[in-house]
Amino acid sequence: MRATTAHRMRITATALLIVLVWELAGRLGLVAGGALPAPTAIVAAWWENRSDYPPHVLATTGVAAAGFAIGNLVAVALAVVGQLVPAIERLLRPTLVVLFCLPVVVAAPILDIAFDGSWPAIALAVLLVFFPTYVATQVGLRSAPGEAVAVVRSAGGGAVRALVLVRLRAALPEILSGLQISAPAAVLGAVLGEFLGGRWGLGIYLVGTMSRGDAAALWAIGLTATLLSAVLYGVVGIARRFVRDGTEKLLTTDVHQGRRRGGRARTLGWTLGGITVLIVAWYGFIASTGLPTTLMNSPTDVLDSLFFSSRSELVRERLAAALVESAGPASLGAVIGIVFAFVLAVAFSTFPALHASVLPFAFISQTVPLVALAPLIALVSGRGPATIVAVTVSVTFFPSLVTIMQGLAAAPAGPLLVMRSVDAGRLRTLGAVVVPNALPYLLASIRLAVPRALTGVLIAEQFITGTGLGRLLSESRGMLDYRMMWLIAAVVAALSLALYGLAQAVEDGVMRRRR
Repeated sequence: MRATTAHRMRITATALLIVLVWELAGRLGLVAGGALPAPTAIVAAWWENRSDYPPHVLATTGVAAAGFAIGNLVAVALAVVGQLVPAIERLLRPTLVVLFCLPVVVAAPILDIAFDGSWPAIALAVLLVFFPTYVATQVGLRSAPGEAVAVVRSAGGGAVRALVLVRLRAALPEILSGLQISAPAAVLGAVLGEFLGGRWGLGIYLVGTMSRGDAAALWAIGLTATLLSAVLYGVVGIARRFVRDGTEKLLTTDVHQGRRRGGRARTLGWTLGGITVLIVAWYGFIASTGLPTTLMNSPTDVLDSLFFSSRSELVRERLAAALVESAGPASLGAVIGIVFAFVLAVAFSTFPALHASVLPFAFISQTVPLVALAPLIALVSGRGPATIVAVTVSVTFFPSLVTIMQGLAAAPAGPLLVMRSVDAGRLRTLGAVVVPNALPYLLASIRLAVPRALTGVLIAEQFITGTGLGRLLSESRGMLDYRMMWLIAAVVAALSLALYGLAQAVEDGVMRRRR
């Protein structure tokens, strides 16, 4: 009880110190000439505009709730089907990874064409919600105790009965973990979808406020979206506490799932099968909309625009120039985010008091919707490359931090006891045992950072700086150039998938050498 009280006192003292420093910095205008207003000014701005918030908050909550429900139901269902029929999971894997790697700001204009009303925002929320819960459910189903599964089968039960009696029950904590992380993602999708247009929603309210340049009001809207994310996160967290406390396993994705072995011909066959499913899904999506090919481009239309039409050379030049402009900030932001996460994770592992005081605030930052965070960062760092890098760091930092911290905490007990027996110091133990054990998690964080970095860059470019691929996407949407919009989506998805696969190959190579 004394330890718990001391822990809470440290967190409270740290929170009060942060608020005090923030208040002083805001009142004195120490950050970007007043771009960071004092908390009291933010509260005053919120109170002044309090009558504006209810319809916007209700609209965003409704969209986020719909996306949360649909995305999680589909994610759990597909994970269960993949567990029962592994061939389906292997065939769907390329499509699911593409959905994970495709930045939502690239998918947003296409969904805006395909759907009416609030459905584009709901679809974006579904995309952001789906993958975390899907991976978490997979991890939970595969980590079920083998002895219990063997008992069910020895009693005559099949795979379905073992799934119902053992695997789903064992996976419940991980499923709830996925639901908890996907709650803020649903709010992000809703807010980003509202950027496309409409009358109500925090995203629409944020766009209108940006044009006025009212820093305090902008912060008030951003923190309101953060509070909404935190509430949804906390509601799921309460349910999770009744099941089991644990770490956020989904952020490590499939670190411990292992790779299926087989001949090259078999691997190539599964890969070609997965690509075929991806292409069929693409055509199926186009057919489901009922829209003409001038609006909904097929794979052949994309290839024609990129290589065979009379404008292909000009199109390739524009795409290449935009890609080069976006690649630098994306790479730099991802590297800084991962390095910062690694240093902070090591510091947390070395100094537990620092971990207890700082981690809760780092975790709260995960609930800030990115499209609300980007304008706030722009107020502080301006509208240049620094803002792009800062937004990218904010996207890649926290998932990498949690992933690496899990690796540091999973150091084997045997080697740790050996180091203690020879009176090895904390730093020596860290370098000899703890950090090497966390290498798989560090590699996994790099793989996860690739698509997140591109998402951060495109959001900053589209809504803040007007450069790179984000600018090209905005221009194409404004000019109703649907061919270019589909090209950007296809090229960015292919690039993200290639970088994801490269990071996966490096990870596999390192792990084979470690064995």
